[in-house]
Amino acid sequence: MNLSKYIAILAIIGVTSLFAAEVKQISILVDQINNTSDVKAKKNLMDTLEKELEMLDKKDITKAQAIVDEKLKTSN
Repeated sequence: MNLSKYIAILAIIGVTSLFAAEVKQISILVDQINNTSDVKAKKNLMDTLEKELEMLDKKDITKAQAIVDEKLKTSN
């Protein structure tokens, strides 16, 4: 009985850290886009960011979109 409780707790922690890693990846991509001056590299990073956003769960999309809206610098 105790072993199954520990396994359940570890599974919950693992899933939680997985979602946090995905949202953190969005933040890292945004930072890379902001720090890149090469147009081709920036386009590749933007494509990667778009793909990462498409793969997120619905509950993480709003969090990730808030990061993009806050941190991504648009060129005028």
